[in-house]
Amino acid sequence: MFERRIQTLEEAHRILDKQIDGLEKTGTFSDEHLSNLKKQRLHYRDEIAKLRRQQWEYEREHVDYDDER
Repeated sequence: MFERRIQTLEEAHRILDKQIDGLEKTGTFSDEHLSNLKKQRLHYRDEIAKLRRQQWEYEREHVDYDDER
């Protein structure tokens, strides 16, 4: 249920991570642009954490206790 969205956000986070690393290595960036990219990366990380927490809660609520016996 949540996995597809999490995977999409993780990929976007990885892409931004590489882009930020590349900009920092070359030194050709404006502080404002780099700051915006880092904020977006943080937003992705926070969203991933939120979805993982929701997924865990959903799975916990929907445990089929008959399967455990």
